[in-house]
Amino acid sequence: WIFTPDRTQAAHAGSAGDGAITAPIPGKVTAISVGEGQPVEKGQPLLVLEAMKMEYTLVAPFDGTVAALSATLGAQVEEGAILARVGEAQ
Repeated sequence: WIFTPDRTQAAHAGSAGDGAITAPIPGKVTAISVGEGQPVEKGQPLLVLEAMKMEYTLVAPFDGTVAALSATLGAQVEEGAILARVGEAQ
């Protein structure tokens, strides 16, 4: 048996390296909790993606500032699409 991490774990973890918040699966953006330039803390909800009647909350991977927000409310997104980017706190 080969065990791999569940894909939903990525939805809650964010991207650790460059701060890019990507869609873990294709879905619809149902909530946006932040705006560009807003400071965020590690684990803070940024937006919610709905897919197959389930909600995935995407969170900040570290303390910082929302450097870019490309997601729009109600938009359909593909897997891997960059929805936001968090820059490190200065």
